Amino acid sequence: MRRHGPLNVRIDEVARLAGCSRATVYRHVADKDELVREVLARLARARAEEMAPALAGIEDPAERIAEGILRTLDAVRSEWWYRALARRDATAAVARLGGGPRAFVALTEPLVGPFVARLAAEGRLRAGVTVADATEWLCVVTTGLLAAEGAEPDGRPRDAQRAFLRRFVADPLLRRR
Repeated sequence: MRRHGPLNVRIDEVARLAGCSRATVYRHVADKDELVREVLARLARARAEEMAPALAGIEDPAERIAEGILRTLDAVRSEWWYRALARRDATAAVARLGGGPRAFVALTEPLVGPFVARLAAEGRLRAGVTVADATEWLCVVTTGLLAAEGAEPDGRPRDAQRAFLRRFVADPLLRRR
C-alpha cells in the first residue's frame, strides 16, 4: 500500500510478500477493499491512541470535540494513504474503499467512539442522543470536511474553525449545563 497507494493493492502481491497463497489471504478478507479497510482501521486505532492523552486534558466537552475533529483532520491529511487517495479524487476513492456509509463509519469509529462513550458515561450527551448516533455524526462530519476541503484546510484561522465546530457540531450533541 505504501509503495503503490491503497487503490493499487494487488492480492497476489500481498500474498507474495506475506509468503502465502492468494487463497490464504482470502480466508482473512473478502476482497482487496476489505484488506485496505482493515489496514486503515488499524492505522485509525493507532492514531486515536496517540491523540487520546492530549484530548483527555481538555475539560470542556464541546472544546474536546472541536479540537478532536481538528486534530483528526490534520492527522488524516498528513497520512501517506490519504495523500495517495487525494491525488486520485479522494472522495470517490474513499467512498469505494469505505464500502458505503456504514462501513466508513465503522472504519473511523476507533477515532471517536471511545471519546463519545466517555461523554455518555459522564452524562454529557443530550437526552435522546445515543453513543452510536453521536459517533456516526462525528465520523460523518469529519469525513465530510475532508471531502469538501480536499487535502487543504479551509483557510479559516484555527480559532474560527474551532468555534464553528463547537457551535454546529458539538453543541447539538451535548446536554446544556
